[in-house]
Amino acid sequence: MRLEREPALLMKNILSMHICSVRHGTYSIDVDVKKVGCSRHAGRDITSTNELLDEVRAKGYAIHQAAGICFRSRHLITNERTIEVQGPQTSGEVEFVAAIHKGDVFISVGSDHNDRSLAELWTPMLGKISDTAKSKQMAPAVVAGEAWLYDDVKGHWDDIILKSYVTTPKRRVSYQEYQLADLLDLEYYLGRYSWLREDGSVLLGGSSRVLPSVPRDVYQGQSSLQNVTFPHDFHFEMCDPVLKRTIAHSYVVLSLEDPDSLSL
Repeated sequence: MRLEREPALLMKNILSMHICSVRHGTYSIDVDVKKVGCSRHAGRDITSTNELLDEVRAKGYAIHQAAGICFRSRHLITNERTIEVQGPQTSGEVEFVAAIHKGDVFISVGSDHNDRSLAELWTPMLGKISDTAKSKQMAPAVVAGEAWLYDDVKGHWDDIILKSYVTTPKRRVSYQEYQLADLLDLEYYLGRYSWLREDGSVLLGGSSRVLPSVPRDVYQGQSSLQNVTFPHDFHFEMCDPVLKRTIAHSYVVLSLEDPDSLSL
């Protein structure tokens, strides 16, 4: 007999956020997380994105069309400063985050942390798959503890800048920097997914490529993970150049396994 996903039976997760509103000042909310969505292939130029995905299909992999959403378990989102992962081959990427609470939409910034060893899979049952849904289940997504009202930034959404940094054994490295104009905006998702307007819904809005200045031995989407460094921390921020304010957050990554472990 199949057990239905009744809310009362699911693990509760409360995401606390400090809100900075232009009209209402500062206050705090506790989002009772009901559903966490993660954008797939979120580049605003959907045609170009699908052309890149066709190249993956040409290698024999099944892959979703752009753009869409996969889901992460509700307990796998946090604003803690330390996360645990199974193995060391994980990394983050900076994304906008939308959260719905008591009918209002709040915007923050987060990191869609992934286990990169699971991005491309092959099994006799499924064949060759290129997808991140399972890799997202192996690590928490981290969200900053601050947020803005969507209404305060909606009019200049494309001007908002997202940045991320990692620490290598030698130095701190600028990892990403891009404007939200590069990605599908929140209105795209609000217009297509009715669940996203329900209280407790959270969306991580996708990310953009790393900077060309990132050292080649630092993970940045390489097809082979041999001799690749995976940073043990991640810093991300969202900058609003119009209202001149920034939200920032950092976290440390702790691997439960040694680097040479065979615990795939």
